[in-house]
Amino acid sequence: MRAAGAILMLGCLVVPVSGARADDCQNVADAYDRLSKAPAYRQMTSLNGKLLMESVIVGDDMYVKDGAKWNKLPLGPGGRVRMQKSVIPGASSLKDCRRVGPETVQGKSAVAYDYTPPPMPGVGALDPQRVWIAADSGLPIRMTSQQQKTEVVISFDNVVAPAP
Repeated sequence: MRAAGAILMLGCLVVPVSGARADDCQNVADAYDRLSKAPAYRQMTSLNGKLLMESVIVGDDMYVKDGAKWNKLPLGPGGRVRMQKSVIPGASSLKDCRRVGPETVQGKSAVAYDYTPPPMPGVGALDPQRVWIAADSGLPIRMTSQQQKTEVVISFDNVVAPAP
């Protein structure tokens, strides 16, 4: 899967909402900005409960697992930030943002937000999504899209680049 596919999985990540507040959209956009700058993370993407893609991002490199083999996709300096900005350019690009409350995810205190991302070029409108943002780091740790039945779980502990 190419970097564009990974962007799509990031963008296609849950529930229609109303009563959007500007600061809620800013909190969501800030979390994704932090993710684009995190030193390293592992992302597990599932569709209908079945693992679809496993990826590891370390620095400016993305590693995507294809069966038992890892493929390295160099993103270049600043590539992760550019990828993220192509999905969510800023808080004003998000719609219907709403804090839906505190929850515990992966044993961590988090705040869940519902939002609708902007349309993606070549893909079009995206369905509403939910993101859980860790209270301690401000980083997204889980994302879902109900319509696509997609779930993404992100972890940051002990992440190292796999051997391609």
